[in-house]
Amino acid sequence: MLFSKRRIILIGVIAAVVITIVLLPLILTITLPTDVSDVTIKLEKVEVVKNATAVNPRIVQLNLIFSVHNPTDKSLTTSKIEYQLYANGHPLGDGLLSYEDVPVNGRPQLLSKTDAQLPSQFTITPSNSNSEILRLITNQSTGRNIAWKVIGDADIDSGFSSASKSFTNEI
Repeated sequence: MLFSKRRIILIGVIAAVVITIVLLPLILTITLPTDVSDVTIKLEKVEVVKNATAVNPRIVQLNLIFSVHNPTDKSLTTSKIEYQLYANGHPLGDGLLSYEDVPVNGRPQLLSKTDAQLPSQFTITPSNSNSEILRLITNQSTGRNIAWKVIGDADIDSGFSSASKSFTNEI
């Protein structure tokens, strides 16, 4: 007998594995909403941490609050936000808000049609090029008279797929 019961089962299993491997990229892209580009990321608030200057007066610690709006019909999450921060047009450095080492179910949830607030700490190390802006930042602990700008990229995740979203925002 050419096709025994075992051979038919083996051929069926191999065919199922091949079909899964071929169709997996299509299945994964279906889980990401087509309107993920509509997700908006904004810098909502910048605060100077007062206790950080008491420990080491040369270092300035900032708390940044990002607001992420998800207008899609699916819940999303983010694995990281990489950004550059500017104060009154002066570059202060690069920042990273990362959840890559956190399991997907523990990352911040970007629920459908809602906003999520994501805090990020940013440390500024003084140098000759940023001494003037640092003096302005530390003298104004609220940072209200400073024009803040952020340029960055965020990885937006849904299930098994991910998309990169670039953003620019000024406050």
